[in-house]
Amino acid sequence: MLKLKEMFNSKFGSIPKFYVRAPGRVNIIGEHIDYCGYSVLPMAVEQDMLIAVEPVKTHILQLANTNPLYPVFSNESTLRMR
Repeated sequence: MLKLKEMFNSKFGSIPKFYVRAPGRVNIIGEHIDYCGYSVLPMAVEQDMLIAVEPVKTHILQLANTNPLYPVFSNESTLRMR
């Protein structure tokens, strides 16, 4: 997580306010049917996704990957917070 924090600071000039982790899984059987109520056989995998987040007051979403093969993605939202 230290590497992620350092890369976030290098790219965005600030330290993340919080982190989110999404564990990986694969479905041995039943891909795309679990949300319909049918049986599946999921299995945990070692891979996961670790996300560093800093809320900002602009309406611009910026996503960056620690792997330089993936370009930075930026998008301005038309949704306004109340």
